[in-house]
Amino acid sequence: MSHQPNILLFSTILGLTFLLLDVYVLRRWTLHAKRRSLHPAWYRSLWSISAVMILVFCYVTFRRHFFRLDGLDATLMGFVTLWYLPKIGIALVLLPQDAWRGLTWLFRRGRSDRSAEQQAAAPSPSAPSPTRREFLGTAAWGVSAVPYLMVGRGMWSTLYDFQVVNIDLVMDKLPRAFDGMRIAQLSDVHAGSFPDHTPFQEVRYILETIKPDAIVITGDFVNQKPEEMAVIAREFAKLRAPYGVYASLGNHDHYNTPQEHARLVTTIRDLGAELLINQHKRLGDSSGALIIAGTDNTGFRQSFARLDQALDGVMDDEPVILLAHDPTFWDKQVVPEKRVDVMLSGHTHGGQFGVQVLGFEWSPAQMVYKQWSGLYRNGEQQLYVNRGIGTVGPPLRIGIPPEITLFTLRAPGVGRNMA
Repeated sequence: MSHQPNILLFSTILGLTFLLLDVYVLRRWTLHAKRRSLHPAWYRSLWSISAVMILVFCYVTFRRHFFRLDGLDATLMGFVTLWYLPKIGIALVLLPQDAWRGLTWLFRRGRSDRSAEQQAAAPSPSAPSPTRREFLGTAAWGVSAVPYLMVGRGMWSTLYDFQVVNIDLVMDKLPRAFDGMRIAQLSDVHAGSFPDHTPFQEVRYILETIKPDAIVITGDFVNQKPEEMAVIAREFAKLRAPYGVYASLGNHDHYNTPQEHARLVTTIRDLGAELLINQHKRLGDSSGALIIAGTDNTGFRQSFARLDQALDGVMDDEPVILLAHDPTFWDKQVVPEKRVDVMLSGHTHGGQFGVQVLGFEWSPAQMVYKQWSGLYRNGEQQLYVNRGIGTVGPPLRIGIPPEITLFTLRAPGVGRNMA
């Protein structure tokens, strides 16, 4: 049951990148501070913090796993992230200055036909004056506060700024009796990423406000250990919906021993969710039914899904909503299986970092996943990728808030898709 991706190389490369970035930015700050005749404490203290942060990074990532942190480890990684990540933005401001200095040096060196006295007396007209260089240097360090504000906001504001996304979902085979039914989707809970029960309590309050007819949860209940469920257990047990609470498993739910996995499955079910492990549930009666099916995880080096088993006994004319954690499963196995009308997934977290402006969306997740966030179609079949409510790795979200999706089901000719 291990099936755990080996990310030792990833952690090593990330640590070296952080270290080089830190050395570059702090060296530039040290030169600026000395040029401004600031007290040595202005830069020596930062070098001391830098040494502590790289040690903390190594301690956390190599003692545990970068993507399975919980409790104190997640908190420590939060401080490390706040220290390192903004320096990417700072470096993007400083690098053009250094590039300009390099080009200016090459330009001066190329003018070998002029004497040293002429070069000293008549510097290149394109080179900035000392006063201008000093102004640009000071301005650059002033701008450096912006990345810290962005990361800080992503850790303390956006992180638990749960957004309700409303989707009208037309299903060609949906009986009219289910037209208007509302299903709320949660995904990627990652209970170990929460400092306490409060964030999930807010999720429960939102669900009680929007009053869905059913609740579905598409995997990754924990980062790794079943004990993480204790953080949200009290609130999770209070989830209620007229048609019930249904769930499927994710890749993180398998990052444990067989005994721990069995305990996690038992815990989820004891808390009131109907966990569908390659199974389905038929809602309705002989006059019309809706199938909620769930597969175990396939994807991210795991192959636990048994779609045929999950759909065993489902009729061709019955509408099927499939809960499957990893969106890559859709193209691999779901699209060829014409009985699945809608697949709900998560897994990507929307990248936890991105840009959403005036309808434009971008995230690093797009470079990894063909379907990374939102609604997708292939003929009559549809896939929705939820951004999740928890986090892995750094406990932050920048531009990609956590999501609760509320689907309103529509029968043909009654409603239309507004996504």
